[in-house]
Amino acid sequence: MKKLALTLALMAFAGFVSAASVTLEGQDQLGDKGAKNSTNYQVSVKESINNTFAGDVSFTNYQQQATDVLSTRLEAGVTGALSFGPAGVYTRVAVGEKYTNGANFGYYSVEPGVTYTLGKATAKVGFRYRTAMVDPNVYNDTTDTVRAGLSYALTKKDSIGLRYDRVRGDSQNHSYNLSYTRSF
Repeated sequence: MKKLALTLALMAFAGFVSAASVTLEGQDQLGDKGAKNSTNYQVSVKESINNTFAGDVSFTNYQQQATDVLSTRLEAGVTGALSFGPAGVYTRVAVGEKYTNGANFGYYSVEPGVTYTLGKATAKVGFRYRTAMVDPNVYNDTTDTVRAGLSYALTKKDSIGLRYDRVRGDSQNHSYNLSYTRSF
């Protein structure tokens, strides 16, 4: 797992140097069914591999509001996307490492979804499944997330986005996410 974390960190550094886009995101995560609220921040870099595939690396920091407990995720993913006029489909597959005060562990996720672009606005709806790679019952990180978002291109290189996520499974929460993306 330490090799995976080192590899992801090096990819993140290389990504900042030569990224096609960088996204900064703030997340207000509200716990459901007794779960704690948290404030989260994410930085991600994304680079096109070809017309169909893009690779990305992200770093997410979570801080529970009531206890100030911290956790971090470092993740690398590949997204395949196809467009049919203004509509499109995508699937993102990712692996990562979650760091907490207790135990660190690897996980993977799969997210299929659809997009629709109208002018400068793009709507996206997806479903993400995430679980620990080893002993999912021990690490309690299996979740299903339904997400819906809307982004708007301010310029050819700048866009803002709003997204709503509803998480069920080992975590019970929903979040409101605001992002800014700069393309290079």
